[in-house]
Amino acid sequence: MTQTLNIERPNVTLDVGEAATTIAVDNRQITLTVDSGGLVPISTDISLVTAANISALRAVTTDGSGQAVYASNDTLANAQVVGITTTSATTGGTVRVVMNGTITDGSWSWTKGTVYLGTNGNLTQTAPTGGAIVVHVGRALTATTLQIDIDTIITTV
Repeated sequence: MTQTLNIERPNVTLDVGEAATTIAVDNRQITLTVDSGGLVPISTDISLVTAANISALRAVTTDGSGQAVYASNDTLANAQVVGITTTSATTGGTVRVVMNGTITDGSWSWTKGTVYLGTNGNLTQTAPTGGAIVVHVGRALTATTLQIDIDTIITTV
C-alpha cells in the first residue's frame, strides 16, 4: 500500500507496524530514522562540475564526461534534464543542481501552471512548437516558486 503525504512540518512520525519511522526535512535534505538503527540520507540536489559557464536558475543535463551543460529542447540528447541550477559557475567550477522539490526566486514572474524546457537551459511557460522536444520541467506554484517535476516522457511537436 502506498500513501502520499504533503508534509509542511519539520518532523513527522509514522507508525510502521512495530517500528516507528521518523522523517526529518531540513533544507532539501531528508533523513529517515528507523528504530532499528538505520539513518538513510536522501539528497534532492547534487553538485556537478561544469563543462562550460553555467548560470543559476537554468535547466542542465550532462555531457559524455558527466559534466553539466545547458539542457535544450533542440535534440533528444540535450533534452535529458537532470535538474535546475541554484548557483552559477565558470568552466570547470562546481554548480549546485536541484533535481526535485521547490525553488523560489524573487526575479521570477511565473503564471501558475506548466513550465517547459526552452533552449540553452532557459525555462519558459510557452509550449515549444516547430519540431522542438517538449519537456515539462515543473509547475509554477506562485509567481516566484517553481515545483520541479521533470518528465521522463519526451515528445516532439
